[in-house]
Amino acid sequence: MKQKLVLPGDQLSTSEELLPGDGTFEENGIIRAARIGTYIVDEKHRTAEVKPASSTPVLLKRGDIVIAKITMAKTTMIIAEVVHVTGKNRSISSDTDATIHVKEIAQGFIKDASMEYKPEDYIRAKVIQVKPSVQLETKERNFGAIKALCSKCRHPLIKKSNGLECENCGNKEHRRIADDYGNLDIKNF
Repeated sequence: MKQKLVLPGDQLSTSEELLPGDGTFEENGIIRAARIGTYIVDEKHRTAEVKPASSTPVLLKRGDIVIAKITMAKTTMIIAEVVHVTGKNRSISSDTDATIHVKEIAQGFIKDASMEYKPEDYIRAKVIQVKPSVQLETKERNFGAIKALCSKCRHPLIKKSNGLECENCGNKEHRRIADDYGNLDIKNF
């Protein structure tokens, strides 16, 4: 496999030798680089490709699983900031403000969204819409709060058999929690 650093517009090959692949384009029979990166010839598919020199920022898309921080809890909706897309190691370049409508929190009826999540909670959610605004849902078992703080003393809440409890002040609280609350493996983010 041949590799060399190229700049946009650099001639890589001819269309007689190779096919244009990812990060390239063809112009008058000449295959050229479309971005800065490493020129690679995929021998198996006979394509010229340019792997980007730096990974591209993440754009949110429908179906992404995200980690979000709750910024405001209202009766009919939750407002959150998307902080991470699972499986991606780059920052998000699109709008990170998101909402969760009360009907998108759980399978059953929820009367008051602010009883399910509180400001400063971290949740795992699925993106169900990106335009005109980012919308999330937490209906599945693996979605919901993954970290929550006590409303009274701001210490982490621990999952107990009867809900969440603060080991610092003894306060008991309710959240819609993900099935792995308290057993998170950060490497899987």
